[in-house]
Amino acid sequence: SQETERQRAYLETLLTNLTSGVLSFDANLNIRTANQAANLILHVKVMRYYGKALASLSLEASHLKVLVDIVQPLLEQSLDTWQRSITVENTEGRKELLCQGSSLFSEEGEYIGAVVVFDDITNVIQAQKNAAWSEVARRLAHEIKNPLTPIQLSAERLQHKLLSHLDHDDAALLKRLTATIVQQVEAMKLMVNDFSEYARPVSNQTETLDLLALIREIIVLYGAEPQVNFYEDVDDNEQYIIEANAINIRQVIHNLFKNSLEAMNHCGDINIILKRLSASQIELSLYDNGCGIEREVMNTIFEPYVTSKPKGTGLGLAIVKKVIEEQGGTIRLDKAYQQGAGFILQFPSIKLQHEG
Repeated sequence: SQETERQRAYLETLLTNLTSGVLSFDANLNIRTANQAANLILHVKVMRYYGKALASLSLEASHLKVLVDIVQPLLEQSLDTWQRSITVENTEGRKELLCQGSSLFSEEGEYIGAVVVFDDITNVIQAQKNAAWSEVARRLAHEIKNPLTPIQLSAERLQHKLLSHLDHDDAALLKRLTATIVQQVEAMKLMVNDFSEYARPVSNQTETLDLLALIREIIVLYGAEPQVNFYEDVDDNEQYIIEANAINIRQVIHNLFKNSLEAMNHCGDINIILKRLSASQIELSLYDNGCGIEREVMNTIFEPYVTSKPKGTGLGLAIVKKVIEEQGGTIRLDKAYQQGAGFILQFPSIKLQHEG
């Protein structure tokens, strides 16, 4: 009896410390046990559903319906090991889960249930996508950049050479066409700069940074926007100190403010909420009352070349996400906010010695 108890305690400790989610089912395919990782990955307290079918999870957590619809038939029909990649969505965004299941049999060969193990591989897949997009951006920047200057110089030389030999109407036409060429070349140069920026590694030189002071410093630069109001929801008695690269974080905040101004047509309100979530984490939320983000691009808004702007390259938010993640933070879209666009950023925080 003592040996059985020791084995049970050992197994429980093992499951508790696994980063993979584990669900076990009895012979009737009702949920029997779940470890802590399963609760965290699925965003639901699975223990409340012990003794119930897997489908009961989706009654409370609608974001799990896709997972239930895929896994439940496999549990009912498969006696072999199976594996599936499943995408689930909740208020915090999209998650990619790698699920593996297997039937359980007693020593006598009697079917006694099943077990499902799943891992959150969102970050792995995103890292692979980022690496692929960075390579695409690097190659595009290289291939596009080389011919731009000769094109511009040739157009300007043609205008200089021919202008004095043409009558008034033809000269005006030449000027207009040359100006168009130069203008479009400049636009392509800006695009190339965005490509280069996305492909460039983020600087890892960090320093102790007062996030609130940096935000207020940047807001001052927008004083020429009289029809834009910045509102703060901040505890001035709190310290918001992070370890990051000041240039990179400044770029991130500038990009987000710029997006808000364009979405509001330079007229509206930007709300800034800064709070400490814990001793090791700070959260910055930015909300505007602009045109918002179209629902069909919400799930891909941080991916490269996704934009709703007529002249955008779709790299702005991709660069923001890349910079924040390489500084140890996270960013997500607040899908529940309907009065414009809202972004929630989280940074690892440091405590100063005099704070205790």
